[in-house]
Amino acid sequence: MERSLSGGSGIPAVLRNLVLLVILSAVAVLILSADVLADNVTRIMPLGDSITRGWYGSAYRWGYRKPLYDALTDGGYSFDFVGCKVIGNFPDPNHEGRDGWQANELLNGRSSVPAEGKLADWLTADQPDIILLHIGTNDVTWNDINFNDVNKIFDVIDGYEVSSGKHVTVFLALIINRRIDSTSTKRAQTIQFNSDVNNMAMSRIANGDDIIIVDMESALNYNIGVDMADEVHPNDAGYAKMAAVWYGALSDYFNSLTFAISGYVLEADGSTPVKDVLMSAGDTNTLTDTNGYYEFSVSYGWSGVVTPEKQGYIFEPNSSTYNNITHGYSDVNYTAALITFKIAGYVLDSGNSAPISGVNVSTENGGGPWTSRYGGGATLTDADGYYEVWVDCNWSGNVTSSKYAYVFEPNSRHYEDVNQDYSVGQDYTGNELDFRITGYIKNECDMPIEGVLVYASNGGGQGTTDVNGFYEVWVDSAWSGVVMPTKAHYTFVPNWMSYVDVLADQPDQNYAAGNIYDLDCDSSVGWGDFEILVNNWPLTGPAIRGDFISDGVVNFLDFAEFVRIWEDK
Repeated sequence: MERSLSGGSGIPAVLRNLVLLVILSAVAVLILSADVLADNVTRIMPLGDSITRGWYGSAYRWGYRKPLYDALTDGGYSFDFVGCKVIGNFPDPNHEGRDGWQANELLNGRSSVPAEGKLADWLTADQPDIILLHIGTNDVTWNDINFNDVNKIFDVIDGYEVSSGKHVTVFLALIINRRIDSTSTKRAQTIQFNSDVNNMAMSRIANGDDIIIVDMESALNYNIGVDMADEVHPNDAGYAKMAAVWYGALSDYFNSLTFAISGYVLEADGSTPVKDVLMSAGDTNTLTDTNGYYEFSVSYGWSGVVTPEKQGYIFEPNSSTYNNITHGYSDVNYTAALITFKIAGYVLDSGNSAPISGVNVSTENGGGPWTSRYGGGATLTDADGYYEVWVDCNWSGNVTSSKYAYVFEPNSRHYEDVNQDYSVGQDYTGNELDFRITGYIKNECDMPIEGVLVYASNGGGQGTTDVNGFYEVWVDSAWSGVVMPTKAHYTFVPNWMSYVDVLADQPDQNYAAGNIYDLDCDSSVGWGDFEILVNNWPLTGPAIRGDFISDGVVNFLDFAEFVRIWEDK
């Protein structure tokens, strides 16, 4: 199997450096994974004695292995016979069949040929996914019958699974019987051996072992001249029947398998999940969850393309291609980048069109969640007065220009559902102001009120009070107009101040602020005010603190109004 990855389109320039580093790392990991998993075939180990080897009775010395190879190939299955033994003139002749060996010799090796090794050695070398086990004929022949030796073979396989972390499915044959002219004792011993092995296997299956019992004994005709070349070895017709039984069991097994393909879709930081990405795989689709995780199942041999899709996003890789898969895939991850758009223009002097450098051009809410995380939502104009800011796809909000002692026209521009770049007609003109109007805004307890917007009309500037309640606005020489403070839920005295022909700085232009919800006069709405409200409930009478709706009583309606203001502060 091969899994190929297709690259996505470019990332916007503002994110290029960060995203490029992350994506290159991610792509390297994914491509490495594709290389490691490229050998996506099921490794099948034919294991047993001379019947597995196929030397006796098979004209071409391939036993059941060649007809089984043909059937699996014709069935479209991706597999590889594995083993250190090779015999038979066909494309995949590997096996682990040993002439004359008994079950305990598979376990422990044969002392006369120590170089042959034993099952534990072959498992490590061959790394099978599936074992086709046909063993016991020679045990019956030599009256050395102990079905527990087969049980111990499974113990060795279990140990290999633990040490290697690799799962192995064993297809266990109830071994073929003997030709009809063999002694009845041997035929009966074979039947009993198969019964004991079957019971042992059923017990292990009940305890979680992955064993598939294959009734090979019933597959052959044991009359003389039909399926047997001698008393114990099939001829090619018999081997073909064995291959058909193996194939039936294998194809049923393969066709029952499903495999999970899973992974995460994350932003460029490698940790922020992207929810509700449609992972499309033909007829199989799923959405990423709140953790950015996706998972779906496909059948054995599935081929297809998995494509991540979400409006406004691009992905790296933009797809993954799978061919004839035979196992699952985890950690097939994607990096998502929200498409961002550029807003660009110039800031020029309103009098002589000279560029104004150092103007802060910023987007509301940082240009959206994505841009606010990765940057680009604010900039300073360069020596040419040029600015360039980025916003999320479908962002809505204001772009505002500001610089100390300057006023701009327009002061801001509003954008709705941005889905394209804006670089024409996005210029601002600026006017450097001459004089300052300054003062403080405090409440009746002399507590400063922070965050009051103070606005000068007729082309004047604007400012916001700081933690000390101090504000500063700039106006042109000979400016006339009004200065007005404003903040939600506050009233001011005076409401505004009027100026005519300003020719000097105007200090100490102070305002008194009032907020009926600030019951403890600490310049904020919070728990202290709530405590006073509780203490005044349910007082009645005129001008009671906490009677916000002015109905002469502090009650639940006032509490509801207070909570609304508290949440809105």
